Amino acid sequence: RPTSCHPSAGVGAMSMHMPLAVLPPRLLRSLVIRLVPVVASAMLAACIASADVVESSCPSEECRKQAPDMRDVPDVLLLQMSSKHGSVTFEEIEAHSDRPAAGFNLPPWAAGGEIARRIFREEAAYQPLASAASTARYWHAPVDHFAPQGKVGGTFRQKFYANWEFFKKGGPVFFELGGESPVRGPPGGFTRRLASERAALLVVVEHRFYGDSIPNGSMNSSNLKLLTVDQALADYAAFIDWYSAEERLPKGTKWFIFGGSYPGALASWFRIAYPDKSVGSLSSSGVVNAIFDFVMFDVSITRAIGPRCAEAHRAITTAFESFVLARGADEAFAKALLGCRPGMLDGDFFYMLADALAMMVQYSSKSILCSNITGLDYESVTAKAIMENAAALIKDSWGAHFGTSCFYDTACISDPTNGPNDRAWRWQKCYELAYLQSAPLPNQLEDGQPLPKPLRSSLVNMSYMVGQCYAMFGEFNAIRGAIEESAAKINAQFGGPQPKARKVFYSNFADDPWMEASVMPPRDVDDEQPYEAALCDDCGHCMDLHTPRSSDPVELQQVRARFTKYLDSWLAEE
Repeated sequence: RPTSCHPSAGVGAMSMHMPLAVLPPRLLRSLVIRLVPVVASAMLAACIASADVVESSCPSEECRKQAPDMRDVPDVLLLQMSSKHGSVTFEEIEAHSDRPAAGFNLPPWAAGGEIARRIFREEAAYQPLASAASTARYWHAPVDHFAPQGKVGGTFRQKFYANWEFFKKGGPVFFELGGESPVRGPPGGFTRRLASERAALLVVVEHRFYGDSIPNGSMNSSNLKLLTVDQALADYAAFIDWYSAEERLPKGTKWFIFGGSYPGALASWFRIAYPDKSVGSLSSSGVVNAIFDFVMFDVSITRAIGPRCAEAHRAITTAFESFVLARGADEAFAKALLGCRPGMLDGDFFYMLADALAMMVQYSSKSILCSNITGLDYESVTAKAIMENAAALIKDSWGAHFGTSCFYDTACISDPTNGPNDRAWRWQKCYELAYLQSAPLPNQLEDGQPLPKPLRSSLVNMSYMVGQCYAMFGEFNAIRGAIEESAAKINAQFGGPQPKARKVFYSNFADDPWMEASVMPPRDVDDEQPYEAALCDDCGHCMDLHTPRSSDPVELQQVRARFTKYLDSWLAEE
């Protein structure tokens, strides 16, 4: 049966003299931590063999449905399968899982292509094989931490994972904050490496309104008003109190916060809102500056890829514009290249196109992007050939269904029944954080200097983006200027590009366009808020959080080394 491949099923089926139910909780945890890797390894080997047989003897899709179901196997065990057994491929894991097996740090809609496969292969090669499995657990978080006194707001089930394999009495807790995607297992990568060296307990909590953690079970706009930065930070603070009591952690156990991207901003903001709950944090690519008109996102991409690659990028945008705006069969052809229907809004389509290319720079693949798109002779090549080449690159990089993701489709996101994750992040941008990535305007200046010509279509402008917010969520704010006001309020509360925190380490990376929404000069805000940037090619978003490799650029190694000194110093303080 499919469930026979689940680690929990295998452990439960073992013959024991003492029933598991009567063991003391601490002894039970210790037993499970020691048994799961051994049992899982043998069990997964059987599953792998079964999968091979099924694949070779089941030519029909119906037959293959009986293959082992891996959706509850933690990512670290999937890595074991790939590393130890060459017969299990990325595609096989994808085929039997409802989650992207290789989507480390990638948005869920972008985890189906070669970039995800590359990350998967790299993590599999460097991730240690010995690891305890972790199953999802839930705690009852308050729906509204700020409900009026006397009003009962109720609770919701919020998912979390914990990995106890390294923890020893007196060790710290490394707490990874969930962000704008579901959580699928305990912290890995660099955080896990640090935990193994410091006897730390690893914990991650899923952000409200993502994955399985939906207050009131609704994504309607009226309920989404419970999706705010303050509510999320209060979740994490309350969880620390609850979990410390639930697990009877030793008094004085130190919690250290980790986060990357939006959770990187949360890692800084948490230190401001709840400074006594932790001893420090790492804000990797932390977007602490809530920018309403984020035109510098496009500008940052332009500067990272250089003039020749930028001109090739603009040629792609121009080619698609010439077909889409011609309407009729030309529009249908251009949009179909990326799997989109002719009726998809032009703004939606060109936002998706811009994001597809920008994300290659953001996720450390600038070299791949530029080597591909600069390989054409743009003086002689046709617009059709330019589009076909770009579409093939996008689908290879992010997967065949990238262009049809709900995330880029106003009509899809407008329906609250279409799944939580895409709608939740778009709500956070519209309601509170902005980061609206517009195209630079003609002759637009920054600090008295003209901005470079835009890479993205001029159709991706502030009028489109603000209008899209109201199309997706209705009149969620009475004043149309409320988005800009909300972003300004967040910055006033936490400090924007110069955060008001203590003991936060900020890391950034040269090719990451989100660096423009991070800490701004002076970079080292003060002695207790150090900043370090890895200025290297193909150094992208949250790169320090990946599992360290001997081949990592020297600049990246230096970022990790400097952070580690602060980590140990802050943990050592009384």
